[in-house]
Amino acid sequence: MTESPMPTTTSAAIPASDVAWKFLLTTLENLAGIVRSDARDSRELLEGHRVLTRVLALCSELTVDVDPDAPRFFPMTTPLRQVGGPNPDGEYDLCTLVPGRGYRIVGYRNTATYIGFQIMGGTGLTPRRSAVYVSDRDLVLDADGRFELVLATEDPGLPGTWVPIPSDASAIVARQYIGDYGTEQLAAYTIETLDAAGPIPELDDATFADQLTALTWTAVKLMTLHRTVAPDLLNRPNELITAEPATLGSENTTPDNLYMLGMFDLEPEQALQLDITPPDTRYWSVALENIWHECLEPHRRKSSVTNKGVTPRADGTVRLVIAGRDPGVPNWLDTGDRSRGFVLLRWLDHPIAPDVQVRVVPIAEVTA
Repeated sequence: MTESPMPTTTSAAIPASDVAWKFLLTTLENLAGIVRSDARDSRELLEGHRVLTRVLALCSELTVDVDPDAPRFFPMTTPLRQVGGPNPDGEYDLCTLVPGRGYRIVGYRNTATYIGFQIMGGTGLTPRRSAVYVSDRDLVLDADGRFELVLATEDPGLPGTWVPIPSDASAIVARQYIGDYGTEQLAAYTIETLDAAGPIPELDDATFADQLTALTWTAVKLMTLHRTVAPDLLNRPNELITAEPATLGSENTTPDNLYMLGMFDLEPEQALQLDITPPDTRYWSVALENIWHECLEPHRRKSSVTNKGVTPRADGTVRLVIAGRDPGVPNWLDTGDRSRGFVLLRWLDHPIAPDVQVRVVPIAEVTA
């Protein structure tokens, strides 16, 4: 990517937000250039440009559509926006935090397979990091399944479970994993500040410039994941590597997951066959992504599956078949006729990689 000019201190005649806006526009053209350079065919080119628009929509909510006195969780994914390599069989909510402030989260655990709260640290150009993690095993529930978390740098002595957070805490991500949407009820939660809300702040030039700059750099990160997260996989197709959360970026993952990541690269009438000896754990899943780490239409296409959705064989093992057309066997994951993309396996609460055998086979052999 061509280096974009960084916003600089400006004179009174040139608003800082104007400089930041030009920085955003220059960076967008550079990101479009990456799409044009790295796309292998016209479909990847079109999807890459579409991903860029979806990334912009997400980044605007992350950085611009925020009110420090009225924090809220908003969904990072939607039925159509599945960028950044999320778990399509999950829910992701994010809330921006103001460093140094305290917050209270009140919610109900309900029956989702898993929920966890990840507090991020880092502001400005400081790289984001995973600072604190609260899993569902840490939640203190009352008789109604209600929990209350108090986020503060020091214990304020309030009701609920105090969660110490760093002075530069800047966001919180709530993740839920769903084994079966038909039977599980999502957790529900809200967030508020510990101190009283002040008057509605008037937008000022410096604040908006900072928001635009943060939007720009977040977009860069999300649009270059294929170059920064295990980029060697592009040259090692149809195999899997095991990755600890830190390997994929602790700010993008959770410490209670173990990941396996690979790239499928198939000719027409070829399939990638995964033979899995499932671990004894409450949740695992497999999901397909395009080259831009966007999930493959999961609400319209069978491109992901959880441990509760697979059909095991008589010996308890599971065979998954990744292909561009239905081979007529259980556990088919549909690439939508894409020739290449990523496959991501998540193993929750299981730090040892299970046995997964990977093989490229003719679709006709799978059918037979």
